[in-house]
Amino acid sequence: MKRILLLLLVFVLGGKLFAQDDNKIVISGQVTDFEGNPIDSCAVILMQKNFNPAKMTFSDKTGHYKLQEVEKGRYIALLAIRLNEHPLSKRMFGIEPLTAENLRLEFWAWNVVADRDLTINPRYDRLELYGFRVFEVIGGSPFLMAYVRPMSMGKFLENGDIEDISPLKDDIQFQLFADKEPLAVRSVQTIEEYTGKNGKSQTAFIIQFDRPEKVTGDRCIFRIEATHKAFGGEKGENLFFHEWINYK
Repeated sequence: MKRILLLLLVFVLGGKLFAQDDNKIVISGQVTDFEGNPIDSCAVILMQKNFNPAKMTFSDKTGHYKLQEVEKGRYIALLAIRLNEHPLSKRMFGIEPLTAENLRLEFWAWNVVADRDLTINPRYDRLELYGFRVFEVIGGSPFLMAYVRPMSMGKFLENGDIEDISPLKDDIQFQLFADKEPLAVRSVQTIEEYTGKNGKSQTAFIIQFDRPEKVTGDRCIFRIEATHKAFGGEKGENLFFHEWINYK
């Protein structure tokens, strides 16, 4: 009888432990450049609202990283960059930045839906694609829209001004994917985004593109890649976790 009670106790406690584990997931992947070379010592930061860090780790010598014991939920973003690669690393992190030719701008994944184990493989270079977001225009054309605000390292180093370092429309090319499915870009338009700082504005882009045909389920991960033809061909990439709206 005692043995049976002991087994029942182990079963109950074990069930509670497994229930707790069900509330945690792992985010892992490999950080590389756009030639596939691994980037070691890269900070990978999962952020809550207001950009407060929820989890942080660093990539190993092969570029691999793992964020463990991540509480399930929706996170505003995941960021990846070596801390000393950012041109403002002194102000942001208290670290002296690298020389100009070795500086880069960060990778972002937005609206990270952490409801299961995730693989995110950041790639970054000298073009930051900030604020990438996909949305549907209900009642309009049967396409999707994306917002993004690119920022060029070359323009920053040339102008020394971070207020508006977006590439010119004719100098940037966008590609969009739903998971691995390529999506045709139908139109690209610039907008002047008011910042509220001394009446200044920043240049952002609205991109119209095809809906995916191969995606199933209630969400998909959209990826945007961009190439800035100026300054030697700067590249950038972002992800956005999109959840489809199911109207009655």
